[in-house]
Amino acid sequence: MKRYLYSIISISFILIIPSCLENIRSDEFSEAELSGTVIVSVKMPEGYDYPVKGLKVILYDNTAGLQFKGITDEQGVAEIRVAPGYYIASTETSFRDSGGILYLFNGMSEKIDAISQSNSVEIELTASKSSQIVFKELYFGGCFNEETGKSYTTDKYIILYNNSDQDAYLDSLCLGVVYPFNAPTNGRLSDWVKPGTSELRDSIPAASMVWMFPGTGKDNILEPGREVVLALNAIDHSASVQTSVNLGRPGYWAIYDPIMTPSHATPEAGVKLLEGIWKIGSAKAFVISNFSPGFFIFTLGGKSIEQYILDNYALNPNSSNINSSALLVDKNLILDAVECLRNPTDTKRFMPEIDNGFAMISGSGQGQSIIRKVDNEETEKTGGRIVYMDTNNSSNDFEVIPHPTLYNQ
Repeated sequence: MKRYLYSIISISFILIIPSCLENIRSDEFSEAELSGTVIVSVKMPEGYDYPVKGLKVILYDNTAGLQFKGITDEQGVAEIRVAPGYYIASTETSFRDSGGILYLFNGMSEKIDAISQSNSVEIELTASKSSQIVFKELYFGGCFNEETGKSYTTDKYIILYNNSDQDAYLDSLCLGVVYPFNAPTNGRLSDWVKPGTSELRDSIPAASMVWMFPGTGKDNILEPGREVVLALNAIDHSASVQTSVNLGRPGYWAIYDPIMTPSHATPEAGVKLLEGIWKIGSAKAFVISNFSPGFFIFTLGGKSIEQYILDNYALNPNSSNINSSALLVDKNLILDAVECLRNPTDTKRFMPEIDNGFAMISGSGQGQSIIRKVDNEETEKTGGRIVYMDTNNSSNDFEVIPHPTLYNQ
């Protein structure tokens, strides 16, 4: 019997990333106007003895669009001159151990006051491992329908990829989108911060619905270098919109089902269905932002679906609207995540150890897609299997392409 658990309590041409943003407005300031100094000290987490010299530290004011950078010395200290503002410091690095495991280190500070004074801050890096299964491509902004003169955005899809040299199994792998659906703007914070601070919680709030691959453990294999397509409407969209894609191919997966999301198109023959394991409210469709979604895949940590939901369902601390409640997913259970913003001044919803950067398309209806960059050095070592970059920083790992990879296939 399929498992559906409803919590209806009535119980989103140019990808702008920090490498492109390093000089935004900073080149408008003279040396005399760089009146503040921020001293950033970077520390490795306990138990990791890797060097902290040579790390690039980014200081950004996401309200004013200011950004400055510095490099750490032997002691992990970077001294950076800045224009007046309120800044967040961010850095990351990675090391591969003797056993071949890639460890990723990311860190981000709380807000730094550089308006009236120089200041110092310490970043203690957090450690994570590179995931076996990663997001390869995210197509969520839709395309332009020339016949109607409007954006066509019902053709969203996600591609997952086995980035390792061993078989992976999709069984019980879960997919969620972060709350809120659109990244906060104008300096606003996510509702889900630690009380009395601007620091994000250790659990990521899944919005609206959560989806899971069915199977008993080894039913849905994903071999090294292979991918799987997840569609929001698993039909041939190119049949009616020339600039769109065919998402109705056998072997694709639909991110919906007839019971939880009856408003979605009936999948083409041969398309498989993900299982809806959690839902809040009475919505009849699963929604992904056209502008700034946040995607993540995770496991339940060995718990049953029922027990996990019982343990992790939470009311929004800043809203009485039951539809803004969430299923909280511990950061240690998240395998991969991608933060998408509409503007570099948007507020992030993922903590740095989950995604220390962001990816961004030009806007809805542009036909653009976000795709993970190839790690050429690691790919050469495999003799042909593509290895994609995975630094837990979407600013480094992803780039925009003018058309989704499934276009005209």
